[in-house]
Amino acid sequence: MSYSGHGNRLWSYLCAALAWLPLSATAQDELTWGVLDFPPFQILDEAHKGSGSFDGELATLVARMEGFDHHIVTMSFARRKEEFLSGANLCTPGIFKSNAAALGLAISIPALVHLDNRVIFLKDKATLFGRDSSIDLESLFLREDLVGAVIPGRSYAPNIDAVIAHAHDHPQLMKRPLSTAQLFQMLLSGDIDYLLLFPHEAAYLAERFGASGRIANLPINGTPPYIFTHVACSGNDWGRAMIARINTVIRTERGKPEYRSYSERWYPAVDQERIRGYYPKLLEQDR
Repeated sequence: MSYSGHGNRLWSYLCAALAWLPLSATAQDELTWGVLDFPPFQILDEAHKGSGSFDGELATLVARMEGFDHHIVTMSFARRKEEFLSGANLCTPGIFKSNAAALGLAISIPALVHLDNRVIFLKDKATLFGRDSSIDLESLFLREDLVGAVIPGRSYAPNIDAVIAHAHDHPQLMKRPLSTAQLFQMLLSGDIDYLLLFPHEAAYLAERFGASGRIANLPINGTPPYIFTHVACSGNDWGRAMIARINTVIRTERGKPEYRSYSERWYPAVDQERIRGYYPKLLEQDR
């Protein structure tokens, strides 16, 4: 469409005036969430879709932040990282503090609490892992009678990552580029003796493969018993403004039993009790 004469000048004046007005509601209030296929934190498969801990948290945020046009986009870890590094205006419902800091993101107050990574094995092999209440990872990796596996490129925890890096040439520690589900199937079939996973991650996979009741775990020496996750947004003015709004919702909701239950999702009953014991620690954190 073309404009001429007075009409053209009028259009120019109108455009100039609009340039000084606040952003439109659509542009100002659009909020894109980058979500991951990372069960049981975020579950996208149809059988259990929406039943992850991040799923419950995100549903609460979307419901309470009514003034925004929410767009939920499934991303890989790599794409989410690229989007954040590019400076795109983006939020994600769950990330560990160290990972967010490495990307320079704006993060919320602690939003959920989880039990940290553990050594996962079959109950019928429990005697092979001793009688102690926790396990030394470096000693475990050196054992020639046990074959373990870790997921290449996955960050477990700073102390765990350091031990894995030190054991890079240990033949009994497998580092094949397989999915978590594939490695878990190898555990069930006896091809490997142990994995490093979150306990509720193991519980989810056991349910998926009909192996509930067959799995046991041990905490890892030097690893905190629990870990917080945070909501994170781009590390710019927009992201910091979003986090301020998100914090308001979290402060209002996280003391409620329904919200607390998100942290308990997919954990066995004994671990749910542990989560409830640690949850007051989350409520004490306001930064």
